[in-house]
Amino acid sequence: MAYLDRKVRRLQWRTSKSRLFFAVFIMLVAFTGALAIRYYAIEPILLHDTAMQPRIKKGSLVWVCRLPQCIDKASFGDIVWARQPNDETLVRKIIGKPGDTIEISDKGRIKTKRKRFMWRGEDSFIETRRFYVPRQGDTIILSSLNDVEEDYILRLMNEQGVPYTIKSTLWQGNREIPIERIGSTKLGHRLVSLKELDVLPWQDRRLIEMQIRQAEPGNAPIKIKRQFFVAGDSVPMDTFVVASDNYYLACEQGNHCVDSRELGFFTKERILGRYIKQPDIAKQFVLKKLQEFQKTFLPIKKKIVAEDAPQETPKEEPKKIKTEVQAIKKEGHESVRPEQSRETNTATEKVRQMKRPHAIEAIDPIIEPSKGQKK
Repeated sequence: MAYLDRKVRRLQWRTSKSRLFFAVFIMLVAFTGALAIRYYAIEPILLHDTAMQPRIKKGSLVWVCRLPQCIDKASFGDIVWARQPNDETLVRKIIGKPGDTIEISDKGRIKTKRKRFMWRGEDSFIETRRFYVPRQGDTIILSSLNDVEEDYILRLMNEQGVPYTIKSTLWQGNREIPIERIGSTKLGHRLVSLKELDVLPWQDRRLIEMQIRQAEPGNAPIKIKRQFFVAGDSVPMDTFVVASDNYYLACEQGNHCVDSRELGFFTKERILGRYIKQPDIAKQFVLKKLQEFQKTFLPIKKKIVAEDAPQETPKEEPKKIKTEVQAIKKEGHESVRPEQSRETNTATEKVRQMKRPHAIEAIDPIIEPSKGQKK
């Protein structure tokens, strides 16, 4: 009785309106949670370039986690979603974390303390350079920077809003050359202007130095030096304090893509999210709840159909045949009338053939004549 009571209560609970209301409430909570996750934690990004091929193809939809915990756990090789200085966004991988030292050669070989790899077709670094990825609180000595580091630090200074001015000078060894000498050099098919010299990237300044080196006599190297001053004052600026952690981002391909080689370091505030390998967390959560709801109600429907409209199964045919055989045998043993004995034997043969269609026909037994029948 206790088992039947439990079963009845279980069936009543499954078919009750309160259970249906509870299931609908759970679905609403799951849907609300999925929307919250979508708009506050997870962001879908559609890639419009081939910078991350073959790892991520063009036109792929990637999902990134925007939570601070995801960004803090970003490590070497992770793919992140970042914002450029012009407010456009891109998806790149991390090859340099705060405090790392990276070396990139003109052949595309990259050396870090974690890994060494190679870009194919790298054309941004015309010469091998080594630079440091600053972290929060680092004090940078401006006079000790090479030309690549100067470009990267200048971008950080502009981002932090540090007021400064630059004065460029031209040197051959320890001898200063008039800066007007640069006006005779070319970049591509145009002459170089002195007004743009302070903001030219390190690759262009290196090409200018090589042209002057070929024209000037002597073996001493040519160097364009920058000197930083506090804006509106003649006081030299010797140090710069980094306000945030920085990352060095790169694409999978060596060329035909924009990354930290041109844009410099990406501060932590410009990292918007980290790529997650399970892109449909919210979708899987909702599907899981739907499956639980389906498993709860579908078995009940099957039981109701089975009770109301029972269907014949192929297993019931042997029972019918067995019943017919028993009835025929019973009739065979009953000798009601002599003229029906032959009919009974004929029916018995039919049953035997029905059960064993390939069996050889059996010989009928000799039936004793009854008293009112002649031999």
